[in-house]
Amino acid sequence: MQRVLYPALAVFIAGLSGCAGSLPERGNHDNVTCAQRLSDVDRLVDDRAVHSASASRVAGYSFLRANRNSVLMARQLDADGDGQVDRVDQWDALISQMRGLDRDARQSEIANLPAASGVSFDAVETCANDMAASLTPDQYSTLLPAIFVPDDYLDFQRIAGLYPITAFPAYFGYEGWKQENFASFEDEDAMPSGPWRDYAVAAPDTGRANLADMDRNAFGQLRISDAELKQLAQAYAPIFRVRAGSAGSGGSALSESDKIGRPVLPSRDALSEIDTENPTVYYRLSHTYFAGRWRPQIVYEIWFPERPAQSRFDILAGHLDAVIWRVTLDDAGVPLIADTIHGCGCYHMFFPSNALKRISAPEDHDIRETAEMPAGYVASSTLSHPVLWIDKTSHYLLNVTDLATDDKVATEMTKHTAILRRAQDLDHLPLQNGQGTASLYDEDGFVPGTERMERFILWPMGVDKPGAMRQWGHHATAFVGRRHFDEAALLDRYFVKH
Repeated sequence: MQRVLYPALAVFIAGLSGCAGSLPERGNHDNVTCAQRLSDVDRLVDDRAVHSASASRVAGYSFLRANRNSVLMARQLDADGDGQVDRVDQWDALISQMRGLDRDARQSEIANLPAASGVSFDAVETCANDMAASLTPDQYSTLLPAIFVPDDYLDFQRIAGLYPITAFPAYFGYEGWKQENFASFEDEDAMPSGPWRDYAVAAPDTGRANLADMDRNAFGQLRISDAELKQLAQAYAPIFRVRAGSAGSGGSALSESDKIGRPVLPSRDALSEIDTENPTVYYRLSHTYFAGRWRPQIVYEIWFPERPAQSRFDILAGHLDAVIWRVTLDDAGVPLIADTIHGCGCYHMFFPSNALKRISAPEDHDIRETAEMPAGYVASSTLSHPVLWIDKTSHYLLNVTDLATDDKVATEMTKHTAILRRAQDLDHLPLQNGQGTASLYDEDGFVPGTERMERFILWPMGVDKPGAMRQWGHHATAFVGRRHFDEAALLDRYFVKH
């Protein structure tokens, strides 16, 4: 999703907060039903505005949450279309997946409540597990329609903004952005000069884990421990090579805005900051359904303090910036493809290996944004441990190479070690004033204070708060068209395996 100034779209547009201190009094809490306990906690979470948008609540099933994978998995339970669950083990795997999403969200929500709220995560978790265990496959027809994840496009904005007309200026702006920014992938001489900072994580002590030996659920998705996931994240982690900009005109100091770091929250209501003294790479495990199988994906994200303004009216500038890199693996752990976006969902690019073939997609034949491959096909060995060349200021990705290119920049490069952290840690950051924890994201999945001025121009495209940093599961990646970074079968739309 490209973020460009389109003069033809220059159309300008013109909260309630609850407060609850603790669970409602119910006399003897030992006699409260599990359903009522979860309902009370949900109401308290909403009242205190600490709801996590990491996954969607499942209406009527307060102990489950869903993401876009859940929706496809639920449909796959009935492969023959007779309305019945075909395999009980897959039913159990689906419930476990949605229970896990709810568990992660509740853990953050309860941690972010004031200590005086009196909520016990263990008690809530016991109730949720008991209620999930009571579900049986004969309830499939009732559960299926409740597993729903809304998309991140606002149709009423597209209607009000005359989207069929205003999409054309957006398309031409998108094409201009590609011509200007893809040159460095095609011609090494187009690569700007440094200096560069390398951020790399430590390699795993025990070598690369064998995916074939790892546990999987009935759908074929990895079911691994935190230690195994961290080992995988270490094994496939890219080197983030960031071009360093000057801190000011005529000065020799390098800009802080091009350093990666660790998001921190000074206090509950303060804007987030980036601690650049502690370079950090965040990671998570995801899955995608591609070529008839569920494939594991390792997702990495890095955070910058800002995208600094280049002029008084720079509509792309703003507080915080982020780059996300995702690698999709085959059963043997060989990378099939990687893709990348910024923290706003913008600049979606694909880097397929030679094991894949690009196929014709409907978007290729109209003005919608499609799968861009600026580097063509990339060797799997490169995608296993790539060097990501990232520009200063804009933090645009300039190229994806292997380590063989290091000799060209060795004299103008400094090396830094980055710490690996779970991306879910961003959902409950310790407050620096010592008064508990809070999420980097608000209840709608946005990072407060990261709105860009482009939102006043691009709102007819139907993307809420274009340019703002957002939580996993909320990355719409096309202004012209409709696409999400976490679509369960996204790759099938554009690629096939040889």
